Amino acid sequence: MKKGFGFYCVLVAAIAGLAAGIYFQVIGGTFGLDNTHNGVCYDPAIVILLVAGAVLAGVFIALKRYGLASAAVTVAPGAALCLFIYKCYWYVTDVFVGIDEKHGFDPRFITFVALVLVAFLVGEIAVYAKKVKAVKA
Repeated sequence: MKKGFGFYCVLVAAIAGLAAGIYFQVIGGTFGLDNTHNGVCYDPAIVILLVAGAVLAGVFIALKRYGLASAAVTVAPGAALCLFIYKCYWYVTDVFVGIDEKHGFDPRFITFVALVLVAFLVGEIAVYAKKVKAVKA
């Protein structure tokens, strides 16, 4: 049985989600130079969602349940992204309003958001892409 494009999308999304979860934990969810309360966007649920989504995808791949694996790498990063938006609202507002205009967005913020968006969007692609190619006899 040959693997299709969707299978590789699931793998990429799981790796991006795991990387985002580990990165967010390492930086402690703090952004900006002054690390004020507005720059602290940490919530352990974000890390748990990202890592659990990647682990669940791995388990479902091992069980050859590719549809559930693609669902795991879509729902978990999507929920983590929603929670992250809720937690870092004040940081984003400070940057947009100009309170933190000298510095703009912290590169750690951009890196984390990029990883989560890649995990979510590639996971979304995996939901609709074929995971297994048909074997021609």
